[in-house]
Amino acid sequence: MQELLTMSKKELNRLPVIESVVSRKMTQVEAANCLSISDRQIRRIAINFSKFGPAGLIHHLRGRPSNHRLPSELKNHAVNLVREKYSDFGPTLAAEKLEEIDGLKIGKNVLRLEMIKAGIWQEKKRKAKHREWRERKEHFGELVQFDGSHHDWFEGRGEKTVLLASRDDANNYVSARFYHFEGTMPVFDFWQRYIENFGKPKAIYLDNHGTYKVNQKVALDEELLTQFGRACEELNIELVYAKSPQAKGRVENLFGTLQDRLVKELRLQSISTIKKANTFLETEFLPKFNQRFQKQAKRKANFHQPLTIKDDLLKSFSIKSERLINNDFTISFKNHWYQLDKVQPKLVLPRSKVIIEERLDGNLVMEQDGKTLNFKQINKEKTKQPEKPRVFALTSNPNIHYPQMARVPAANHPWRRYQSKALTLS
Repeated sequence: MQELLTMSKKELNRLPVIESVVSRKMTQVEAANCLSISDRQIRRIAINFSKFGPAGLIHHLRGRPSNHRLPSELKNHAVNLVREKYSDFGPTLAAEKLEEIDGLKIGKNVLRLEMIKAGIWQEKKRKAKHREWRERKEHFGELVQFDGSHHDWFEGRGEKTVLLASRDDANNYVSARFYHFEGTMPVFDFWQRYIENFGKPKAIYLDNHGTYKVNQKVALDEELLTQFGRACEELNIELVYAKSPQAKGRVENLFGTLQDRLVKELRLQSISTIKKANTFLETEFLPKFNQRFQKQAKRKANFHQPLTIKDDLLKSFSIKSERLINNDFTISFKNHWYQLDKVQPKLVLPRSKVIIEERLDGNLVMEQDGKTLNFKQINKEKTKQPEKPRVFALTSNPNIHYPQMARVPAANHPWRRYQSKALTLS
């Protein structure tokens, strides 16, 4: 009686090699090299072939349920928990939270299939890649991608906020912090914290946001810098501007991940303020996130440079403005008046220019030729208003007045007589 066997392509390829081993036409080591498996596995397959013939090459569990399958009750319980507590979570994050919070361990792939069957999750189709992949930099600090993400991070529970984040191109290390807006002062604060922790990166990869680059058409032909560009130039940090979001795809992908994971973590922690969110980021979320997703750089050298004697973060990361000293040694700045003291570290002349620095701590510093000037804020009196034009009455009623109008001299006015006499003599 003939038996019909169903074999895979891999098993069919193994059949002649195993027959050669059993008939001693090929050694076990040669067969292992031919099939790219271990010689121990060759011996096991050869023994099964000797006992059961070609059927010995077929896996014994084919057509049977796996011995490691999860009970249906466990799968149903996991799906019910996801539907109740994590309905908008992805399978990977849902599996993590089931194990972390509910003590239920289930594989993310198993949970994904069960969620698709239950209609909780839809399988996503990946878009075709149309851009050439850029190889990572080899050193930590060689290139840091940086951007801001405007998103409803608190899901309507709190104020609107923006997340500023950096991701190292070599090892994926992430730094992030919440701010009210993506402006000069928040960016200054972010990078001052970053440099204090790691040092100065060699280059920063940015987009063309107005905080980072001057985009006016009038200034395109001139080398104008924003406040952030000027600060990086002082610190010898190179700025690289991306021509498209895909060019700095690693930080863009980061925001896609955080807008899913971080939003749900903030919800589970009932966080709705920037202060609490930053504390949670620094103490809990980012350490775990970096531990899981950080990669090993190709080279061990760290390209972050320490601060030199000439580097001053407080001075560089400040908004600098230029003002003119008045004749009375006063300076007007943002609707406030400041008086320079009589004692100064250098000779200060009226009508000369000073540099005013708005520091991150809220203090003002005035400098001229590298020297810090002494000053104090004053309440300068407002300039007197011009006098009202004189008026005269055209009627006998003293309460009715009209603005004074130009008068035409009469024909016999002395001025006219003098003018006509001068013309006659000439």
